[in-house]
Amino acid sequence: MPSSFKDEFMNVEIVERPEIMAAVIRIPRNGQLVREAWAQAATWLQDNQAVADREHGYVFIPEWQWATEVTTLWVGVPVNHTEGLPAGLVTIKLPARRYAKLTVQGDRAHMEEAYSRLFDWFEQGPFVRDTQEGSYGFEANRLHPVNPFDIPADEINAFDYDIYAPIMD
Repeated sequence: MPSSFKDEFMNVEIVERPEIMAAVIRIPRNGQLVREAWAQAATWLQDNQAVADREHGYVFIPEWQWATEVTTLWVGVPVNHTEGLPAGLVTIKLPARRYAKLTVQGDRAHMEEAYSRLFDWFEQGPFVRDTQEGSYGFEANRLHPVNPFDIPADEINAFDYDIYAPIMD
């Protein structure tokens, strides 16, 4: 399989991503807590030279929790190193690997349809989602022109982010 493959019908693209080290805050899955954690991480890392991506806010999903219910999320940003990171942040490391990538741009109904489409896409094969313990997927939320973390979870109805679901090798 080539390093980048796009399924036009489902708008799912297979992409290779390098290793990601991220500085994050672990929280219960809750839209308001996601926004609070993002605000805290953004404040702590505002001038920190370790930050590798200032264009996106990341929400990391523990894929093994899909077996029952996703109850925990990690919110933060990729970093180049851990020197000088605030004590309130932890680091996680995702290995270089393949992901199914799906872009979400639209209202809440479109977002819900995109997740449903991604689950259906995996069910149809030939790729298998990696839901093993220690496997993470993530959402890379574009912070411009509008930062979605500035909009209350119960009010937001315009989404612009990429879903990265890990693929079993």
